[in-house]
Amino acid sequence: MNELSTDRFILNDFIEENAEAIFIFDSNFSVVAWNRRCYELFGIKREIAVSKELGHVAPVFSDQYFKMLALKAMAAKPSVAKKSYTISGNVSSTYVVPSFSPVRLSEWEGNGCMVILRETELTERPSKFRPLIAESPIATAIYRPDGTPKYFNKAYSNLWGATKGMSDVVIKYYNIFEDEQLEELGLTVFIQKAFLGEATEIPPIAYNPYDTASIRRLGLRQRKYVKGHVFPIKDEFGEVEEVVMVLSDITFQKQAEEILTDTHLKFQMLTLGLPGVIYEYEEQADGGSRFKYISQGCNEMFGFSPEEIMKDASLLNKLVHPQDLDDFLMTSGDSNRQNREWQWEGRVLVDGKEKWIEGKSSPTRQKDGSIIRYGLLLDVTDKKEVEKRYKLSEERLQLALRGAELGLWEWDLKDKKTIFNKAWAAKYGYDHHELELQFDDWGKLIHPEDLPCVKEKLTGHLKGETEYFEAEYRFKTKSGSYRWILDKGRAVQRDEKGRVTKASGTYLDINEKKNAQLLIQRNEQLFTQLFENSPLGIVLLDEKHRVIQMNQGFKDMFGYSINDIIGNQLNNILVPKDLHQEAIDINLLTVSGKVGMLESHRTHKNGSLVPVIIYGVPVTLDNKTIGIYGIYVDITARTKAENELQVRNNELDNFVYKVSHDLRAPLSSILGLVNLAQHQDNDDDLLQYIGLIENRVKQLDLFINDVLSHSKNLKLAIMVDPINFKQIIDNCFTDLSYLPNAHKVDIKTRVSSRPFYSDRWRINEIFRNLISNAIKYLNPDIDNPYVAIDINITDKSANIKFRDNGIGIEKNTLPKVFEMFYRATEYSEGSGIGLYIVKNAIEKLGGKIRVESKPKQGTFFDITIPNSKEAWLERENEK
Repeated sequence: MNELSTDRFILNDFIEENAEAIFIFDSNFSVVAWNRRCYELFGIKREIAVSKELGHVAPVFSDQYFKMLALKAMAAKPSVAKKSYTISGNVSSTYVVPSFSPVRLSEWEGNGCMVILRETELTERPSKFRPLIAESPIATAIYRPDGTPKYFNKAYSNLWGATKGMSDVVIKYYNIFEDEQLEELGLTVFIQKAFLGEATEIPPIAYNPYDTASIRRLGLRQRKYVKGHVFPIKDEFGEVEEVVMVLSDITFQKQAEEILTDTHLKFQMLTLGLPGVIYEYEEQADGGSRFKYISQGCNEMFGFSPEEIMKDASLLNKLVHPQDLDDFLMTSGDSNRQNREWQWEGRVLVDGKEKWIEGKSSPTRQKDGSIIRYGLLLDVTDKKEVEKRYKLSEERLQLALRGAELGLWEWDLKDKKTIFNKAWAAKYGYDHHELELQFDDWGKLIHPEDLPCVKEKLTGHLKGETEYFEAEYRFKTKSGSYRWILDKGRAVQRDEKGRVTKASGTYLDINEKKNAQLLIQRNEQLFTQLFENSPLGIVLLDEKHRVIQMNQGFKDMFGYSINDIIGNQLNNILVPKDLHQEAIDINLLTVSGKVGMLESHRTHKNGSLVPVIIYGVPVTLDNKTIGIYGIYVDITARTKAENELQVRNNELDNFVYKVSHDLRAPLSSILGLVNLAQHQDNDDDLLQYIGLIENRVKQLDLFINDVLSHSKNLKLAIMVDPINFKQIIDNCFTDLSYLPNAHKVDIKTRVSSRPFYSDRWRINEIFRNLISNAIKYLNPDIDNPYVAIDINITDKSANIKFRDNGIGIEKNTLPKVFEMFYRATEYSEGSGIGLYIVKNAIEKLGGKIRVESKPKQGTFFDITIPNSKEAWLERENEK
């Protein structure tokens, strides 16, 4: 089919009813028609495909080969693809071969292309040229019409240095139409001609496989100069079946051309810019001599033109300095007689100015007996001046190095590390040549603790990560001791792969300085740890009393953060208003250079007052105060202890008074009863007296037991054990059953089942005193006296609610019931220290107690005691 000129609707009907997949696109590759079979193959409906770019609808047809055939067809050249395309469906793949026909769409739309997809099996006809080129020494490759390689012969692989496995990778991934390097070189146009059926020539190019993305993974970095031809091979229908590419390696030729061009250019530049002349000098067999050639530099160097010197060679001899003339003639004569190289260095006088000349030549004897000398005369005046200055500088450098204890080194990776100045080596006990070492041997002289760090820094510099190498380490002397040195150096020479071949640097003895630094660091560390870890609050103030540093102890003592304190004056933050004058006084004292001490109070961040001892310690330099250390000692514990001691002393005084009073009262009563019983006129029943005496003795015994219990609570250490509340309560009621009316009291107990750990003796004392009071002070006017105990235990604590319906406590006396020897009622027969013991025992255990009471209704105690399970477990684990 050549060209269809028909109505769009007729064309649509034609392709829609066709059993083969057919689609049409315009010159912009936008889909115009799309039949049902296309929908079945690609899964895309016609209304979605139409008007969209073909590559977006069917990405499989976006390659260069497909587009090339499509453009060819739109130019009225129908064609059939020489490759199959794979269309993957949900279950299997279908292989199709597209044929391309031109279509006239409309007057304004212009030409388009109709593609018929013929389904086929995936087969490929073997190349008939492969056997012919397999062993050919000419690099040859065969390509499919779509641009993918079909075969490379051995010579082609060898051209690029590829192995068999590499060739397989190229065949799998490479496409000549997608080679961006060929596009950059402008060869894609030439190659496309061959694939369109026209033989073409590849001009000389430089190609590097590594610069092509699809084959970069092979790592072939050889740039080759090649040229060649590309031939299309057509089938019986005149269609391109495959394309043969033949390449010739012209790398050597191009390199030779470059070298020749470069050499010629260098020679021209050498003769123009050389500070001397190149010459050809002939010594004839008959004794005559002449310059056959001398370069242009002679005019500037000697003041004669090349023509003048070639005409009269003696002009140069006349310029030789008189003091160097004999040496010039002697070396020239020896060279002539022995037919060997001539070398001379001396002075010439040009216009009265002295110049240093270095001359060299090589003789070649001719068949006629004459000698041709090819030589060079260089103006080395600047070099001699530099050498003179260098020698002077080197002498000065050696003196400086000796004075500065500085060592120079050079390290050749192919040779050894060498120390230049002998004095430095001698300082460490070595002969100069003993330190000409390989690096591994040099590493043995570095302290083992420092060697890893030195290696890490050196390796980083050699890799180019740092501009310089610098390390401080301990260097072993010949006696076996170590001295600190500072080693600085840098790479000064690298090879073509960037690897360091030479480095140089200096050694500086820093032993005294380093030891001083280490001592300073040690002292600073000791001071820092003392400053930071001190339990005292310490601040450092500047000369204007502004805080510049504070430690953790200060933060903990007063609760202020760094932002609150640093840069501020403490008088504006810590000092209470009524104490400002004393703060000013101690500041003035420390500024004058004296240590100040003050016991006072300072304000915590939460507003409370902290009792402290304050020391102001001045820091002076050249008799001038440059700073002040403020040291704060928290005496809260001491103040509390003093207050507690005062309380205890008061309690002791009260205790002694009460004990003596409460002991004397029953003793006096007993004594009085004894006196009555002994009176001769008394006819009373003595048994009654004895009963009264027994009652007073029991009362006295209870009082003494309470006093001993109080003393034991104060002195006895806490012993944590499992607590059985129910058993303790039952034992207390049993032990107190002797009390009058004890049998009347109804006991109501509820205890939760969780384990509880505390001091068993103190828990027992708490319940004994509470239960005893409940029995003693029950309400005689009611018929159902009771004690209700509700205990709720958690992992943290036990909450004890103790309630009775006794006579209660008056409101005005309730706050005093926990005071020592306080009796809430005139009917009390107790010692007055029972509830005092209860409160002290609870506080010893870290708990709290609260009391509520109403007269004639009863009393309620709410008690919380911590659960000491962890302390008990810790003690058990230590056993």
